[in-house]
Amino acid sequence: MKHAHLPLPRRRGALAAAFAAATLTALALPAQARNVRLMESVPDTIRASRVHDILGNLDMRFGSESSRGANIVRRDVVVKGVGTTKLDDVGEDDRVRPRDHELCARAFEDAVTQLAFAARGGRATAIVGVVSNYEGNLFDDPDHFECHVGALKAAVTLRAQLAAGPLAPTAVPVISPPVPVTVAPPPAPIPVAPVPDEAPPPAPTFQPVPPAPAPSSN
Repeated sequence: MKHAHLPLPRRRGALAAAFAAATLTALALPAQARNVRLMESVPDTIRASRVHDILGNLDMRFGSESSRGANIVRRDVVVKGVGTTKLDDVGEDDRVRPRDHELCARAFEDAVTQLAFAARGGRATAIVGVVSNYEGNLFDDPDHFECHVGALKAAVTLRAQLAAGPLAPTAVPVISPPVPVTVAPPPAPIPVAPVPDEAPPPAPTFQPVPPAPAPSSN
């Protein structure tokens, strides 16, 4: 029985296509499996995001110690925030892939948004005891949160306690609504005494010119 053989050009093309497919598969696997663990700064991420606008009049405190003495109305609220390469979570991807820190900031925003909705729905006035809880693993740090970044998105899982009423002073960093700046009204203009009217200049005096002497007659 004779075996069919492909013409040489077609065999080369088939081998090239198979090699290209294998290469793309090999490149795609590490990208899909990428999982970088980052410890992101809470204050820096707040400055680079819209967290203050999202919280509004809610206080937010990181670290489990910040819930001590608080009037807890709902315990252990767990949310998972996701930050993607989509522009404003819709539409096309960013032309340039955002940095890992930016994706983490987007995921942090998403998680804080979910906590804010839960707090307002539960009539809470503060979100306290916030810790990272990625896949059930606790990371308790008042200054940092845990973020996991893949090829196309980042994930931040937070666990928090919802509290109502005044909170005791604490050394734990607090994300409070910005205090409105009171702008003092401009000072009243200083009254200026009116300038007295100046006396009019004296009227000019005119001396009559003496008449010319009459010519003498001879």
